[in-house]
Amino acid sequence: MKKLIIAISSVFMFLATSAMSMELRPAIGISGNYGAFAATGIEENFNEAGSSIDTTTKEYGAFTAEFGSIFVEMALSDVVSIGVDYVPQTLETPQNISQEDQSNQNTVEAHIEDLTTLYAKINVPLGGTYLKIGYVHADVTSIENMNSGNSYGNDTTSGYTVGLGYNHEVAGGVSIRAEISASDYSDVEVNNGNTNKNVIKVKDMIGGIGKISIVKSF
Repeated sequence: MKKLIIAISSVFMFLATSAMSMELRPAIGISGNYGAFAATGIEENFNEAGSSIDTTTKEYGAFTAEFGSIFVEMALSDVVSIGVDYVPQTLETPQNISQEDQSNQNTVEAHIEDLTTLYAKINVPLGGTYLKIGYVHADVTSIENMNSGNSYGNDTTSGYTVGLGYNHEVAGGVSIRAEISASDYSDVEVNNGNTNKNVIKVKDMIGGIGKISIVKSF
């Protein structure tokens, strides 16, 4: 998250400096999002000494989520805008249950928090159509209820996103946008930190989001 904060701060320092030489047009907005996310989960169970893997379990899973986001945007010209989109709520993956209904039942799920996108919006000469490219970052928190009492650490994920949207101007600087985007995220890995450890990896994470936004330009 630290790198993302530095990147965002650098962008807005650039915007503040550029304001002296160009007329920047700020905008704020709120969005309703519907996302679908998928990944491959791998669990590696090590031997008592932690020197080799005894068993490996690999599964592919997907889930959907509805969530809101807010964003601030700055138009550098009639073509290019730069902005930051932030999801204030937690996205929860489905819960994985092992040894279900047994005395040693374990449950694990992940919470995706502070999902933030730093992006460039590029208008194309097709009415209100625009392209969007960006960098995404999120914290991934492991939530588990383990019979052994062990707990897993947390990690972060980042990646890139591309999108296509349409902006319809209403009146008084207000517009409505419809947008679809696809994202590719870096791998996540956590473990329980013990000699007789388990390692959980999440690989090949992808996501697709459809969103409707209300935007106010100034």
